[in-house]
Amino acid sequence: MKRKFLLLLSMILVLILVVQPYDGQALSEVEKIDKQLKELKNEMEQTAKNQKNAEKTVKDLTGQKETTKEDIQALLSRIDQVQKKLEATQSNIAVAEEKLFVTGEELQEALKQLKNREELMDSRVRLAYTTGTASYLDVLLSSTSFTDFLDRYDAVESIVTQDRNIAVQKKEYSVEVAGKKAQVEQELKEVKALYAEMENRKAELEKNEREKEVMISQISKEIEEMEEISEESERQLTELAKKASALEAKKNTIKNYYKGGKLGMPLKSDYRLSSPFGYRTHPISGKKKLHAGTDFAAPSGTPVYAAETGVVIVAQSWSGYGNCIIIDHGGGLWTLYGHLKNGGILVNKGETVKRGEKIGLVGSTGQSTGNHLHFEVRKNSEPVNPAPYLK
Repeated sequence: MKRKFLLLLSMILVLILVVQPYDGQALSEVEKIDKQLKELKNEMEQTAKNQKNAEKTVKDLTGQKETTKEDIQALLSRIDQVQKKLEATQSNIAVAEEKLFVTGEELQEALKQLKNREELMDSRVRLAYTTGTASYLDVLLSSTSFTDFLDRYDAVESIVTQDRNIAVQKKEYSVEVAGKKAQVEQELKEVKALYAEMENRKAELEKNEREKEVMISQISKEIEEMEEISEESERQLTELAKKASALEAKKNTIKNYYKGGKLGMPLKSDYRLSSPFGYRTHPISGKKKLHAGTDFAAPSGTPVYAAETGVVIVAQSWSGYGNCIIIDHGGGLWTLYGHLKNGGILVNKGETVKRGEKIGLVGSTGQSTGNHLHFEVRKNSEPVNPAPYLK
């Protein structure tokens, strides 16, 4: 009699002990999604490269018309319009990717719960096999007293209820896992379509940028180096960087790399300090506004280096900044590298780069009419004077 009752107790104990969190998958669903996104992005970029028809002559770009300052201003406006469309697509991608990661986390949790229920059911089967069959009725009829009968009844009812719940939950989690997997596939398709749209926008923007280069080369003696980054563009980029930084922090990729002291110079080759941090009057618009960074004039293609170790949170084209990189060094410190040439972004979002690592190439993309690096240092997302940070 006692043996049967002890068997019931051991079965309850097994039910309690085997419900442990499942962490045995070699690669989590979120990591798988991250890998798939990188593969998708690479695939889209390669497709765009294969389809791109680069112009070969000046005539292809500008025709027979003599270039004027007005032509350049009109082209800069056109570039800004295309850029805004690209930004909208990039924002949609950011939202879609974040949604995809949330779905991945939900799938991971559902898989974990399903695995737990499967292991629990396997344990129950093994227990029944090793201990032999036990009749619940025999256990109840073997009671030595009414109190003992009630105790045994409660134990039997608990086991039966838990067995039933395990079976029901396993079925529910199986359905949920199937649904989440289908949702991940659908969301991946949506992201892929957005990537394709983004590459088309980038191709159109690069064509305009190449045209701008030709125009500026024809009129270079008549136009001074000019950069126009609107306050709205700056604000939107800051918001994008904040969201990207929060997502990377959630993935535990951002650490406090910056421990104080001087940052490394972003340029190692010869350069000219063409515009310092501070308020200035714009040469074209005549408006006075804060220039949030330091401009280093240098030839197109001059290597740009990371000023400190950190995680890349932005690596894309953005309005007046053109091709732009932002690195989060932890502790609220960011560095920004703007106007990089087409093909001049040499790192990817989410990548960890080391101090002094080559990350880009000087150019004149965005609202710029001269090859230079626009370099910013931001503390808690606000621009500060880079000079005290640099060697």
